[in-house]
Amino acid sequence: MTKHLGLITLAVLFSFTFGSAQAEGGQRHNPASATWQSTKNMADDTIYFNGGRTFYCDCLWSSDKDNDGSGRPELSECGYEAPKSYSSRASRIEWEHVVPASLLPANKLPCWREGGRDKCERESPEARAMIYDLHNLVPAIGQVNALRSNDLYMDLDDGAASTVHFGQCQAKDSPNGFEPPDYRKGDVARIWFYMEDRYALQIPADTRRTLIEWHRADPVSQEEIDRNRLIFITQGNVNPFVSLNLQ
Repeated sequence: MTKHLGLITLAVLFSFTFGSAQAEGGQRHNPASATWQSTKNMADDTIYFNGGRTFYCDCLWSSDKDNDGSGRPELSECGYEAPKSYSSRASRIEWEHVVPASLLPANKLPCWREGGRDKCERESPEARAMIYDLHNLVPAIGQVNALRSNDLYMDLDDGAASTVHFGQCQAKDSPNGFEPPDYRKGDVARIWFYMEDRYALQIPADTRRTLIEWHRADPVSQEEIDRNRLIFITQGNVNPFVSLNLQ
């Protein structure tokens, strides 16, 4: 799917980003020189305007309006039911990497081998560019973020004993993988394809097949378009799989 898109994407990013960013006032968030705290704050304040709906469970949430990007979901409003594991994290918002940080190509850098993510965040602009990219960050209920962990996305057996449910939240978790709700599957796919195109992320074959299906079944929404535009204004680049709905 993406092999024929590299030159197109690069051309789009060059012309759209560098041609239009000046008109928008330039880049406000540079992932390569940011910190985790400043990135969360930027997402909280500038992309989500201190609240909205959580990515996986569609629960209303509001920012604590502090300096660490924290917030609180309204669990009763969306019918969320907390499993036993990580239940203490159900009452807070966390910023979820749709592509887990541990799966990014940063994990091949010397800093990662020597000291893991923490060392790379301290010392490597190349690693920070991947880890702090706003296109890959979404607000999630902390418990869901914890249970999903570094799991790959997949379609799960709804009735399997190992499948974990979250009340009316349509996401599902299992020891083997995580399934977002149908209305987020295309969003997930397009974020993964963006990270592949921009940072040479390696996507496993089975995951790629699933993501292609999700991308086709769940088209780009107005919410994605609006978010993409805000990130462009803030970070200076677009996700072309959203802006051009590339196939």
